[in-house]
Amino acid sequence: MRDPSSYSVGELTRRIAPFVRPFTGLVILSFGANLLFSLMDAAVLAIVDPVFRTLFGGESPTAASTKPIVGGGVKQMFDAFIFRVVIAPDFFDSIRNLSIFIFLLFLIRGLAKYVGRLVSVRIEEGIMKSVRDALFTHVSSLSMDYFSRRKTGDIMSLLTNDVGVLNQATVQSITTLWKETTSVVIFLAVLFSISAKLTLIAFGVSITGLLLIRTATTVLRRYGSRMQQAQADYTSTLQESVLGIRVIKALGVEQAMINRFREQTYQYVRMAVRNGRVMGLVPVVNDTFGILALVGVFFAGGVSLANGEIEPSSLVTFLFLLFGLMSPITAIVSTISNMQRGIAAGANITATLDEQPTISNGIESVARFSSAIEVRNVSFSYGHEEVLRNVSFTIRKGETIALVGSSGSGKSTMLDLLLRFYDPQHGSITIDGRDIRTLQQGPYRQLFGMVSQETILFNDTVEENIRLGSPTVSSEAVVAAATIAHADIFIRQLGKGYHTVIGDRGMRLSGGQRQRLAIARALVRQPDVLLFDEATSALDTESERIVQEAISDVLTDRTAVIVAHRLSTVVHATRILVFDQGSIVEEGTHSELLARDGVYARLHALQFHHV
Repeated sequence: MRDPSSYSVGELTRRIAPFVRPFTGLVILSFGANLLFSLMDAAVLAIVDPVFRTLFGGESPTAASTKPIVGGGVKQMFDAFIFRVVIAPDFFDSIRNLSIFIFLLFLIRGLAKYVGRLVSVRIEEGIMKSVRDALFTHVSSLSMDYFSRRKTGDIMSLLTNDVGVLNQATVQSITTLWKETTSVVIFLAVLFSISAKLTLIAFGVSITGLLLIRTATTVLRRYGSRMQQAQADYTSTLQESVLGIRVIKALGVEQAMINRFREQTYQYVRMAVRNGRVMGLVPVVNDTFGILALVGVFFAGGVSLANGEIEPSSLVTFLFLLFGLMSPITAIVSTISNMQRGIAAGANITATLDEQPTISNGIESVARFSSAIEVRNVSFSYGHEEVLRNVSFTIRKGETIALVGSSGSGKSTMLDLLLRFYDPQHGSITIDGRDIRTLQQGPYRQLFGMVSQETILFNDTVEENIRLGSPTVSSEAVVAAATIAHADIFIRQLGKGYHTVIGDRGMRLSGGQRQRLAIARALVRQPDVLLFDEATSALDTESERIVQEAISDVLTDRTAVIVAHRLSTVVHATRILVFDQGSIVEEGTHSELLARDGVYARLHALQFHHV
């Protein structure tokens, strides 16, 4: 995975741009509404001059100085419009017209702000939905080694915290930057129209502060990245603690987990405080130089007024506009500072989107399993740890193959390779003579039905948990699968039968009931091969007996591979493969292996207390 800190702002912008394109129309509407808001905002301040002249008298703007003015006379044109359309010969008519005009300015300004915000929310939420959907889709497509490298909490934090921060600190910021930058441009145009000299004085003082603030962005981005990591850490601990609360309480280690969570939230607060120190300096520096600019203009303007170079009403308007300019400049500076954390979150998201599956998809289609699956000289390692060594065996259609052995001998890894969660470093696996690496992963995996030790159920009805991901499966097929799995009787005894909601992870059911639902779920798609990975190892004796009966009925006329630690579950297997330190050391039926008095016989003796 690429280091998120290595992404430039340009790269991140290019990667986020495709998520924005579908909302181009709304973006244009938002920009238009914010442009109108900025124009009205400037007009509200610019009208001070006509109001001042109307109330206290003074030279008409049409008779104002004809000296060349930088900025195209924007202020002159505005004043001429006001005096031509709004100001009347009668004083009271002028006051009435100005009152109506000012009210209309504020009304249009308010409506533009409302429309701009409404459209912005639609854009923000739409883009974030697209990002979350794309991120979830991409993460789901990654190979199993990605999930072994990343903590579940980190992935959850990425999809929730990082996407949320990207929205708040980047997507929202673009709208803010556009609105405030537009305001600054309009205000500067009006200021230049009144006095180029005073505008250059104000700009010269302010630019020094902006250059100082720019140096803080690198520090803010670094702290933003650390905040995102700290947030991912405590989210991971929270997720692990909630899922493992039974074990935590059983071991009495609540305080240890609380201490761990507190330490991680402390680290987050520590990074947030450091980020806040720098963030807090930004408005202070900005305001200080803004006030210096205002004071400088006040002094220079006073001198110009004394020399007759500027009208009193124009100077007052200039000061009002300059004071009004401080707010959008402050907003721009604060937004750029806030964006640094969003850039860090965007880098995390982009790095994940750039992650590529290590298991490449094949191009050949596969529909059925008709003959045999062959494992030929397969070796596999997790990093430098060799788990399987030169393993070979064949699974013929209709056979029940059992994989047994001590913990860590490679049994479950062999199932992962059969499902092509990983590819072996050496050797090959073929189905009906075709290398599984050449097949499309989706159709290939649909040939299998998997029942694992850890049953994953969802907070939904019994029927939907059995039907999971297959909306075309009929209710009759669900009942048929549940019946074969010995689950139909207990399901009908639930409050609402197949429509009973079973709670988060199926916690309202017993272990044996959850496992029978898992068997029904594996059966309902009518897979060609059933895989059982320690399906009864976590159950009590009675539950194990019921589930084992269900498995026995399920295996009738079906191809199956059973990974088992308890040898009582594999007695009737067609063949038993005995794994030891990553290799198959024995192969045969239950009775044949006992007669050999080898590894299998010793395992059997240990479990059944034989001498």
